[in-house]
Amino acid sequence: MWNSLFSKTLLLLPVLLPVYLFSVILNVRDFGAKGNGITDDTAAFQKCIDALSSKGGGTMTVPLGKYPITFLKFFGKEYSNITINGDNAHILQRISGTRKAAENNRFQTFAQRHAADGCFVFDAQVSRQKDDTHSIKNIKISGLNFISDVERYGFDELLHQISAHGVSNFIVENCTFTGFLGDGIAINGGTDFSKFHDAYNKDVIIRNCRFDGVNKNNRQGISIYYSDGFTIDRCSFRNTTRDDMPGAIDIEPDRGMNVVRNGVISNCTFFNIGGMGAIAVVQQPETSGKIVSISNCDFQKVNAPLAVIGSQNYLNTSQNVYSVSLMNSTVTDSKEVADFRFAKNVYIANTNFTDITTETYNNVSAVGVNNIRFENCIFNKVYHVDGLTFTGPSKKIDFISCRFLNFKKQAITINDPGGIGQISDNFFESTGTPKSFPLLTGIIRNRRMINQNLLLNNRSSGNFLPFSVLPFFID
Repeated sequence: MWNSLFSKTLLLLPVLLPVYLFSVILNVRDFGAKGNGITDDTAAFQKCIDALSSKGGGTMTVPLGKYPITFLKFFGKEYSNITINGDNAHILQRISGTRKAAENNRFQTFAQRHAADGCFVFDAQVSRQKDDTHSIKNIKISGLNFISDVERYGFDELLHQISAHGVSNFIVENCTFTGFLGDGIAINGGTDFSKFHDAYNKDVIIRNCRFDGVNKNNRQGISIYYSDGFTIDRCSFRNTTRDDMPGAIDIEPDRGMNVVRNGVISNCTFFNIGGMGAIAVVQQPETSGKIVSISNCDFQKVNAPLAVIGSQNYLNTSQNVYSVSLMNSTVTDSKEVADFRFAKNVYIANTNFTDITTETYNNVSAVGVNNIRFENCIFNKVYHVDGLTFTGPSKKIDFISCRFLNFKKQAITINDPGGIGQISDNFFESTGTPKSFPLLTGIIRNRRMINQNLLLNNRSSGNFLPFSVLPFFID
């Protein structure tokens, strides 16, 4: 009997051995890292990473300490299966050299690579990928505090803290990102413009992380240019993004082959954010499916909670699927309700907007939209005299079961009557100017432009007039 059991154990050993080998744990201190905040620990970290790569993967342990790092290379899919566990360790991004001109003087940068560079750089070094066959797979980073000195060095559009190009099952959790010059985390569609591009990213997860830009002189907290599935959950964003940049989170497929879809942003907070919107989403001309679902988020002191930037074909599109949604959220002290530029297929529901402060420019769209729906929303204290304003050629702007209170004057302005969609079951509750319109629009010369059957059960009180489009008909 014992001989039989011994033989069976020996038979199991060849199966167990490879699993054991992939459980390698290495400590950066054993490779010479000091963690004293003074000594450059880049070489020690790189040796540890390379050792894990040579063993097929494993875990790099980073004990408590302060580690100055310039540029760590995870180049090629052989850098898969690596976990980086920090014990609340600080990664101090060290800037080397002077700024150099890149892309025909388009950028002045400290970056070594002139498109996607950073302190931790993951690059599969392949191009035009439509699946993750050649991606860097199974990366997990946790327990690290990335710190850059944006107040000293200023804005740098190309230099990030974590940069990834061609990754799959890429997880960053329980980390902080402070004072980034470019992005905290960039999930890229290219590296050096003319070299590797469109390497395909899949299943990116960023959760329970904190992003603080310190002085708003930076790019984004997170940029996603190419990712087939992503999750951003329980993250906070503060003091980030210049006003000439997109936002704290930028979802931007900016090349023809790049795909961004099936994204989820949930349970996040945004405070003191510049840019077009705290979350900015770019819709490519061919956008048809779901790009991102946003829910249970809180926005305070932002230019807009959501910016959606579409293309010139926005009026020629299917209206069956919402590609961007914002639900179950709160917005307080925002300049605009939203920033929609040629946006299409956007759904906003169960969201409360309070203190929408702009008085000088449109606070929803200045150029036109198609298939925009607000449902079960509350709009309280809107200071623009025209309320929620839409200009430019538009189609199908819906307001369903919303409340409008403490407005300055008008509630909704849709300059193009063809943009009036379903406006029903709303309560236009209070406004500061007598005889204000719940809906203000342009001259309606063709009664077929307006479907009266979609304008039902709207109530008015206070200084709001009864809801009607009749004053705008010219026979």
